[in-house]
Amino acid sequence: MPDSDRFERKLFGKGWRSVYRIACSSAPVEAIVDKIVGAAAHLFRTEDTRVIRDIYRELRDADDLLNATRLRESVSQQAFDQLASSAAALKLDAGHSEMARFGERAALRTFNEVEKAEVRLTEDVLKQQFTRNLVWELTERRCFGVARDGIIEATGRDRESQLGLETKIRGVLADPCARLSRNLLADEGSRLVRAPRRLLKSKPTTIDTLTAPLRVLGESQ
Repeated sequence: MPDSDRFERKLFGKGWRSVYRIACSSAPVEAIVDKIVGAAAHLFRTEDTRVIRDIYRELRDADDLLNATRLRESVSQQAFDQLASSAAALKLDAGHSEMARFGERAALRTFNEVEKAEVRLTEDVLKQQFTRNLVWELTERRCFGVARDGIIEATGRDRESQLGLETKIRGVLADPCARLSRNLLADEGSRLVRAPRRLLKSKPTTIDTLTAPLRVLGESQ
């Protein structure tokens, strides 16, 4: 059993140690995603997210420019440069806050996804993609990027397997982030942000569950 405390001590912010602990267990992906979304929602409620909404509007404007003509390639670089410049200016105005930095990276990543899409994304899907990228930036900074080695030690996975699991987690984030985005990017902003319903439903306790053998830490799911 690794000295998990040395990894947990590196984590800060409500909920992120819980993300780490459940990621170190044999819990299913959905349970890990529930913890991630809960930690992110708490952060959005307690910090000023106006810069996130401002950066999203710049992303939406860049998407409008990209799709204003059938010759998307001719305006792609212009739209990206416009977004990058606007997001950088908003980050500067926000004093290079953590939220602004994550918002900037999420917007640029989302633009790259938009550019590769064969059809134009609806605004709801654009919000979903942006929010998922934002939540993933937070997760990488607040948990996985800091304590990945501890998760690997606890579970017995190799690095490739761990990164594969993180790819699955990012995919499963899509649905809860669609719901999260509706309030996060609304005019009223962070005061309305609540974690959506959990993906993993609790199972009722029965005689079978009480007598079932415990899963060993590090067993494959």
